[in-house]
Amino acid sequence: MSVGISRIILPPNTLITKDDCVRTCAELLALTGGKPGGVLLQITGIGSFSPEAISAFGEAATVTAFGVLGKTQVDRVIAHRLLRPAPPRCPTKYFTDKDEAISWLRTIG
Repeated sequence: MSVGISRIILPPNTLITKDDCVRTCAELLALTGGKPGGVLLQITGIGSFSPEAISAFGEAATVTAFGVLGKTQVDRVIAHRLLRPAPPRCPTKYFTDKDEAISWLRTIG
């Protein structure tokens, strides 16, 4: 991954819960030492996000931008749920190409 950009790969075929998000955010905080940065959030093939999980990801304090990476139309629908009704506090954009997502994250951060 690029300097200042972390990659989170969510497990496929699962319902992502608030507990999953809290654990992932804690791991991210430990990994980055609390330094702000962009996150490439790979959601390819996940089952769904609980409403509480969506709120938890949107409130990640040290994340300066989310590049949400998926491949399928289902991934796009799930990503849309992440951005509505209350978008995250930082810029967030959906991508199907990893390199485009990383380039965008570099321009934001």
